[in-house]
Amino acid sequence: MFFFFQLVWLGLNVFFFWYYYLTYDKGLLYYYTRELLGPYLALARAPAACLNFNCLLILLPVCRNLLSFLRGSSACCSVRVRRQLDRNLTFHKLVAWMIALHTAIHTIAHLFNVERLVDARTEENGSIKAALSDLNDQKGETYLNFARKKILVRRWEKTRGLLFLMHAYRKILFFLIIIATLT
Repeated sequence: MFFFFQLVWLGLNVFFFWYYYLTYDKGLLYYYTRELLGPYLALARAPAACLNFNCLLILLPVCRNLLSFLRGSSACCSVRVRRQLDRNLTFHKLVAWMIALHTAIHTIAHLFNVERLVDARTEENGSIKAALSDLNDQKGETYLNFARKKILVRRWEKTRGLLFLMHAYRKILFFLIIIATLT
């Protein structure tokens, strides 16, 4: 029975990831954002949806009052279901690992988003990336690209962001090692 709940939870994670990936990768609403960010828009938003779902679930297995209420009400649950409630910490740890995985994917995708936006700011005039990056240079317009000044872009190009990316990857790896040692 516990295996069934794990499969349902895993299936919902796969569904959310796939649904939101296709929404942001193929949807017409995000066409211009996709022009700037490429596939990393979808790779950032899909794990974000899974993060929302798993952050909702992570506290349910450790709510003592809810678990006590469900165990005590025999009309609500059968003996098999009440037995599964005793495996609440195992499910809590599984959800935590899924949160760590989606956090790593989400963060790395955003790092690539920054790189793509900075590259788009340096595009030659006349390209669609240059036009989208120049939005909001006049009053009353909104913008897609947060890299607003050429000075920032020139500084970024000198180092090419490699030091920043290496530092971020090291922090993510350190975070995952800490989580692995705590479980």
